[in-house]
Amino acid sequence: MRVKTFEAASMQEALDIVKKEMGEEAFILSTRTRRRPAALGLGEETVIEVTAAVDEAAQAPVAREQAVGAPPLTYGLRPPLETPAPKPAARPAREASRPQGAPPPPPVDLQPLRRELLEIKGAVAALKDNDSRNASILEELDHLKSMLNRLQRQGMPPAQLQLPPSLLDLYGDLAANDVEPMIALRLCEYAQRALTEQDGDTASGNVDPERARLFLRRVIADFIPVAPPIQLDPGKMRVAALVGPTGVGKTTTLAKLAAYAQLKLKQKVALLTLDTYRLAAVDQLQQYAQILQVPMHVALTVEDLRSAFRFYQDRALVLIDTPGHSPKDTEVLGQLRNLLDELPEVETHLVLSATTKPRDLSEIAARYEPLRPTRLLFTKLDETSTYGPILSTLVRVKRPLSYLGTGQEVPEALELATSRRVADLILPGVKEVQ
Repeated sequence: MRVKTFEAASMQEALDIVKKEMGEEAFILSTRTRRRPAALGLGEETVIEVTAAVDEAAQAPVAREQAVGAPPLTYGLRPPLETPAPKPAARPAREASRPQGAPPPPPVDLQPLRRELLEIKGAVAALKDNDSRNASILEELDHLKSMLNRLQRQGMPPAQLQLPPSLLDLYGDLAANDVEPMIALRLCEYAQRALTEQDGDTASGNVDPERARLFLRRVIADFIPVAPPIQLDPGKMRVAALVGPTGVGKTTTLAKLAAYAQLKLKQKVALLTLDTYRLAAVDQLQQYAQILQVPMHVALTVEDLRSAFRFYQDRALVLIDTPGHSPKDTEVLGQLRNLLDELPEVETHLVLSATTKPRDLSEIAARYEPLRPTRLLFTKLDETSTYGPILSTLVRVKRPLSYLGTGQEVPEALELATSRRVADLILPGVKEVQ
C-alpha cells in the first residue's frame, strides 16, 4: 500500500493530481484545509491537503509479465497458459477395495424392473383407451401433482393453500417470479374473496383462468405505491439525492435524471457529488456534466455543501451523488447522514438493483433507514428475469416507487414507475381491454 499527501489550491485540482500520479484505483484517506505563507511572503493562502493511497500489489503481476517480455495484455485478457498434462483418473473406491485378482461383481439384472414398468404403462394406456373420462381424470391428477410438487419446491406447504385451481396456478406463477410465498398467498386469498363476492362460484373452482389472472393483476397494482416525478417549481431549487450500496448504478441514474430535466424539460440543472472515495466515480460524473454542459461540484465537508448551494441558487434542480459503500459500514453512513441533514428539503431516493437477492434487499433497506429515504428506485431491470423482489420490498419497506432503470442508455433507459407497469412485470400475460 502506497500512501502520499498532496497539496493544491482546490479540491478538483487535488483530485486531478492524485489521479495523475496514483491512478484511478487510488482511494482518498483524508482531506483538510489549511493556510500557508503565500509566495514572496505576501500574506497567506488557503490550500487543500489530500492524503490518498493505492494498493500496488494488484499491479505487481502485470509488471512482472511485462518485465520478462510477455506480450501486452489486450482488453484485460492474459495470454493463454500452458495446459498441464491431465492427471490419471482416480479408481473408484469400490474397485480399489476389491482384492487383486478377484472376479468383478455380476451385473445388476434390470429386466424385472423394465417388465414391471411396461406393465404399468400398458395398464394406464388401456385405461385411457377404454374410458375417455378416466383419461381426463388422470390428466388432471398429473397436472395437480406437478403443481403441488412445484409449490413444495418453492417453500409453501400444500396444506396452507386452500385455493381453487385457477388461483393455485397463479400462486405458482407469483412464487416462480420470486414473490415471497406468504405475500403471494395473501394476494391470492384476497383475490379469491373478492371474486367470491362478485359471483359466488370461486370457492368451487368455477372461475375462468384468464379472468382470475386479470383480476389478480389489478389486485397487485393496488398494492404498489408509486411516487410522482421530481417536482420542479418555478423560482424554487429542488434537491434530490441518490443513496444506496455500491454497484447499483447511482451515477448513471443521476445522469439520466439530469439529462431529462436539462434536455426535455429545459430546466437549469447542477450536479453535486459526495463520492470522492473512488476517483473513477468523480470522472464518470464529470464526463456527464461536460456532455450536458451543466456545472458540477465536489464536496467533502459541510462547508463545501453550503458553498455549493449558495452558488446554485439559480438552479431548478440539484442532483446529488453519494458514496456507494457497503450498507454494513455504519460509520460512513453516519457521516453521510450528517451531510444530508444540511440539505434543504432533500428528496432522498434509495437506489436498489433488481438483480439483488430478495433477502439482501430487505437487509439493505433496513440498514439505509437512518438516511430517511423517501423513495425507492430500482435499476437493472434489463439484467433479471424475475421481478417479484420489487413487490416484496415495497410491501416490507412501505416507501413509494419513483423510477425504474431499464438499461445504460442516457436518458432513455429510465422510466417513471407506475403500478400497472410493475404489475405487468410481476404477473405478465394478460392485456386489459380498454
